[in-house]
Amino acid sequence: MTVLVLHTLPPAGPPERSPYEFDLSETAAAIAEAIPEARVVGVRGEVSEIVEAVASHRPAVVFNLCEAPLGRSDLEAHAAAVLEWLGVRFTGCGSETLALCRRKDRTRAVLTETGIPVPPNGVFPCIVKPADEDASVHIDLDSVCETETQMACALARLPGRAVIEAFIPGREFMVALWGRDEPDNLSYCETRFLNGLRLSTYVSKWEEGSQEFLDSPYCYSTLESELRNRIFAVAVAAWRAVGARGYLTVDIRLDASNRPFVLDINPNPNLGVGVGIVRAAEEVGWTWEGFLRRQIEWA
Repeated sequence: MTVLVLHTLPPAGPPERSPYEFDLSETAAAIAEAIPEARVVGVRGEVSEIVEAVASHRPAVVFNLCEAPLGRSDLEAHAAAVLEWLGVRFTGCGSETLALCRRKDRTRAVLTETGIPVPPNGVFPCIVKPADEDASVHIDLDSVCETETQMACALARLPGRAVIEAFIPGREFMVALWGRDEPDNLSYCETRFLNGLRLSTYVSKWEEGSQEFLDSPYCYSTLESELRNRIFAVAVAAWRAVGARGYLTVDIRLDASNRPFVLDINPNPNLGVGVGIVRAAEEVGWTWEGFLRRQIEWA
């Protein structure tokens, strides 16, 4: 069976964001090494490039690593839509889920409508974050606001629309879910915040070696079963609410009463070796190759 590992190339020129965020070549090469029948093609993201790659290789399945066509993360769902239009099977979530989860304001509305807890509006401290960005872009130490003045300043720094919601000061977890259409497999890790850091920022995610990166390590620890089950139940409900498939991660925070709130849903998380959702899968006994092959099978 021919598998085409299709990934977008990082934008040319000095990027405004970290180049590591856009460079998927290492992940694509690692997938091809684990799956000998796979072939790797990198594209800038033009529709014609995607169509040509599919026509040339005639894959049974595309392993979709198109995260930022033409260097634009807002086109992420468009690449999946092209594959859907061509009628080719591909891994990960469909275009509608990708488009929905990119818009945090619309995702909040969907989650609220289905009874899934999200941080409330209209209270302080609050967090101000972009409504239509991913990867913690424009989230920094000043995104948490204690007053109206601070909130106005945070809003003025954003280039587009914003989401303003209560800042939940408790423990934070990344829940990894994967399965064909239902999230039959789950794992989690906790982000530990040290030295006064209160949230995951763009710097803490992408500038390895920075103080914010060092102050927000991941920890795979054991939770009391009732709390773990409550966290998992909210994450599973979020998967179903956004119509996910294949894999995704859900960021959840606990309040002072250990009630879980959904902060964000990432339908296209990092698939790099030993990190992100793959590391989470390994924590519950999955192998790297086993995870990849099941994604191909479920496409």
